[in-house]
This record gives sequence, C-alpha cells and structure tokens, in this order.
Amino acid sequence: MTTSPVDKEIEEAGELFSRLKWLALVGIVVATIIIGAYLVKFSGSLSDSREEWGQFGDYVGGLLNPTFSFLALLAFLGTFALQVRELRISAKELKNSADALVKQNEALRVQNFEASFFQLLRLHNDIVSSIDIVSRSGKVTKGRDCFKVFLNRLQSTLEAEGADGNYEAFLIYYDLFYIEHQHEIGHYFRLMYNIIKLVSRTGGIDKRFYTNLVRAQLSSAELMLLFYNCLSSWGSEKFKPMVEEFALLKTMPNTSLPKDELLHQYSPAAFGGKYPEPLL
Repeated sequence: MTTSPVDKEIEEAGELFSRLKWLALVGIVVATIIIGAYLVKFSGSLSDSREEWGQFGDYVGGLLNPTFSFLALLAFLGTFALQVRELRISAKELKNSADALVKQNEALRVQNFEASFFQLLRLHNDIVSSIDIVSRSGKVTKGRDCFKVFLNRLQSTLEAEGADGNYEAFLIYYDLFYIEHQHEIGHYFRLMYNIIKLVSRTGGIDKRFYTNLVRAQLSSAELMLLFYNCLSSWGSEKFKPMVEEFALLKTMPNTSLPKDELLHQYSPAAFGGKYPEPLL
C-alpha cells in the first residue's frame, strides 16, 4: 500500500517526538547518576556547613549544567524540526483540501452543464414533436416527418430557379423559404444553435461527445436543412463556424448531395475532414 506524503510526514514527526522524550529521559538518568555518585562517595547525614553545600552545588552545577545545556540544545533543535514538520503537514493538508474542493467544484460544474444540456436537448425534441403541417388536401404531417416536407419544398424551389448550383441565387431563395416557414423552423434552429454554443463555451468537458449526441438526434432531412440554413444569412456568421468545428454534417446523407457550388462553401471539417461523395 502506498504511503501518502502527509502520512509519511506524520510518521517522521512521531519518531522525532519519541527522540525528544528519550532526551528528557537521558537528562533524568544523567542527573540521577551524578547525584547518586556523590551520595555513594560522600554518604552521611546532611551537613550544616554552607561551605560543604556550596561545594556540592559546584559539583552538581559543574557536571549537570554543560550536560543539560547540550541536551537542551538538542531538544531545541528537535522541537524546531518538529514544528517545521507540523507546518509541512498543515500545508499539505490545506493543499489536499484545496485540491479536493477544486475537484468537487469541477464535478459540480460538469453536473450543472449536463443538467442544462439535456434539458435543452429535451426541449429541442419537444419543439420537433410540436411541429405540424396541414396540406391543402387536409393531410396532417407531424414531428420529424415535417422536415422531409420542408426539405422537398426548398430543394424543389432551388432546382426550379437554378439556385441549387448558384450560391448568390441560393441566398435569395433560401431567405424567401425561411421567411415563409420562420414560425415553424425559426425557434428550432435558434435552440439548436444555443445548444451547440453551450457546449462550445463550456471548458473541461469532452465537447465532441456532447455535439455527437446532438448530431445523433437529427434525421437526414434535418441535417440537410441544417446544411442549407448555415449557408444562409440566418446561420453563416455564428452557426456555420461551429458546424465546421464539431463536424455536425459528418453523417449528412450522400443520396442527394447539393452541388459543389454550395457544398464547397463549407470547409471539409464540417463533414469530418473530407467532402462527401455521391453514391454511384
């Protein structure tokens, strides 16, 4: 089992404290030996002579003073070393507490992010579920199936007007499409943008993991509409750079790819590093 630095410091401090206790014991033993030797050599009753008491004091002081001074110096050095170790232990414990607090705050920050992220993702799915289209014949289309209708309408208009291979013309006709359907898809794209922005601006997380989760929620029709929306004035400035950064179009279907004039408005990074190739 690996011993932590703090435990090692505590162990060494305990050993040092034990040595200090031995120094005190040595002092007692030395004093006992010196006084005992005097009593054995000069045994008898206590003297009434000040001169003899003075000689005894000189004897004891002459032998014990240097000894106790030396032991006191050792005890002082040992006490100083013990205090230094205690300061080290306190400093390391404070550092460990600070590190634990940082980790706890980091874990709490990630938890708060995930709570916001998944709440926004649920809200995004609720928006998708709430979309419905009623055709002239009275047929009702709901949820993700609506994006197939939106995509068919947009691509039909682009092809009919020759805007599927002309970027400048595309900008004009997509604006018309967006304005017509803004009440249905405007909040959809705004919320998706804010979800990706939340991930992009949060540090200390695996951003690819969370943006991949967002991309996994999107149908093929949604990916195609995201492609068109981020080429337009409604998404090119802020949303398109994040689409390229996180390769949000990596799984865009290649069954009916836009023409190169539009496709190459993106960097290859938007598709995972290379432009998709049409199926033969």
